[in-house]
Amino acid sequence: MRPTPVDRSTGRGGADAVLAAQVGAASIALDIEVKLNSPRSRADVRRLREAGTGVVSVLVAPFLSPPVRDELERRGWSYWDATGNMLIRSTEPAVWIDRAGASRNPEPAVSTGAQRLRSLKGKAASEVIVQLLRVGSAASVRELARDTGAGVGTVSRVIDLLRGDEVVDVSSGGIRVPDRIALARRWAQDYGFESTFKPARYLSLLGEEVALDRLQRSDLRFAVTGSRAASTDFAQSGRVAPLPATGVWLYSDDVKGVERAMDLAPDRRGSILIADCEFLSDAREGVQDTDPPIARSWRIIGDLLAAGGRMTALGEDLAVLRAREASE
Repeated sequence: MRPTPVDRSTGRGGADAVLAAQVGAASIALDIEVKLNSPRSRADVRRLREAGTGVVSVLVAPFLSPPVRDELERRGWSYWDATGNMLIRSTEPAVWIDRAGASRNPEPAVSTGAQRLRSLKGKAASEVIVQLLRVGSAASVRELARDTGAGVGTVSRVIDLLRGDEVVDVSSGGIRVPDRIALARRWAQDYGFESTFKPARYLSLLGEEVALDRLQRSDLRFAVTGSRAASTDFAQSGRVAPLPATGVWLYSDDVKGVERAMDLAPDRRGSILIADCEFLSDAREGVQDTDPPIARSWRIIGDLLAAGGRMTALGEDLAVLRAREASE
């Protein structure tokens, strides 16, 4: 098959070029559209012109991610990127070329300003996402920055990533979360209580309940998360948690103080985990007024979803409950 460029400067129907190829007695025409800036999301693909009829519409770009390639195929486009991902398909004549290249961009774009966020693992990102999950919307990036205490640039990069992954909608009306559970699941792909906050592990010779009681009688600021907090959160809605509480996961802005108040011994296999955080202050995320105080529902959900196994299932159940209540 020998392709011959035809009408390269004035492609038909908005195409950048047209390639014609002879396959035996049949011929095939490829409408080529070149994107120097690769589409980053399914939404970007949906903004492309409709795939042509009677020709094969082919998008050429430096890199096309798996979600973008899926959406191109669904909308009738063929594609080819510089890493070797290729799908050329035609029904008349019958042609099917399918090759796999890179699944991750080998040369991620860096803007002239701040670098694009590539993960939701960070502590600041977690505060932004918990706020979005709690309220479901925000008037602007600046409002979200004010409500969380995160920098405007950080919030902007978080929203840009979430928008690219199509778990938030951004318009002149502000930022909106169409599906809280989808956003929580996307967050949990990167985030984790242990991986993000690196909590210290401890063992209590007094037992978990006695240690917690001692902490409650102190003046220290803290919040319980994990399965123990989920049990309390379910109880607030008149429900019984489907999984018994195990271990003690805590957030505090004074880890050493909590260690002393609970009389804990450092132990790499300990079941008491204490994470250092800043979001307990009144100006930031805060806690739920329970006994003992627990983290916000969506913080608990994120911690559980990222934990794996039965913990993830518990997080899913609590997420469904909280999402249903938010929609009522």
